[in-house]
Amino acid sequence: MPLLFTRYLPAVHRQPPLFGVWHIVEEEEFFRQHLHLTTAEEADLARYKGLRRREWLAVRYLLHLLTGNGDRWTLDKDAFAKPFFSDKNGLYCSLSHSKGLVGALLADTPAGCDLQVLTDKMPQLASRFLHEEETDFVRTFATDIQLELQHIFWTAKESLYKAYGLKALDFRQHLRIEPFDWSGGNGETTGWVCKQLPFQSYQLYFEKPTPRPAIPSFVWAVGLQTQPPAH
Repeated sequence: MPLLFTRYLPAVHRQPPLFGVWHIVEEEEFFRQHLHLTTAEEADLARYKGLRRREWLAVRYLLHLLTGNGDRWTLDKDAFAKPFFSDKNGLYCSLSHSKGLVGALLADTPAGCDLQVLTDKMPQLASRFLHEEETDFVRTFATDIQLELQHIFWTAKESLYKAYGLKALDFRQHLRIEPFDWSGGNGETTGWVCKQLPFQSYQLYFEKPTPRPAIPSFVWAVGLQTQPPAH
């Protein structure tokens, strides 16, 4: 089974959040046999073709596995296309995909996850999402490490965006990541959504897993909402 790993992250509230990554080698029929989709989900799936269809199915199958439940919990989308469990108030989820890899997250606080296969295009995109102070931080590292860090910042900000759950965020100005220690492997820090006062803080966890044969190099990040600061 191509479940690459699961990670229990330090608890923010009642229970540790659970994150997992799946590498897709199956055909669509495998996931079809294990997923009973709603009419709305079938309509959503019909919009996709090829690998994107398998990613759509695989990430929902992974999320179902993470719940540990025999029957699949009904998954819906809110007005901002954020997935949620229709009948599980107080339990949050997040989904991500990148070039045949999918990630899913369960948490009991608003949360987001993202994964990204490393791409040589990231340095050309970095100015669109890195604040000036974040760019200065990245430049204190060697050139080869800068590519990793640009991906870390991207996935971290994507996870903040998903955890926040609303649109109209400027990645450079509204999403901010505090400096952190990085020697490869994994790390954690605090992220902020600076859209309106009081700014909302999130605990961020991220990792660049050890490369494996036939699996592209990638990074992932999870953002978990912490208690809002006092006025």
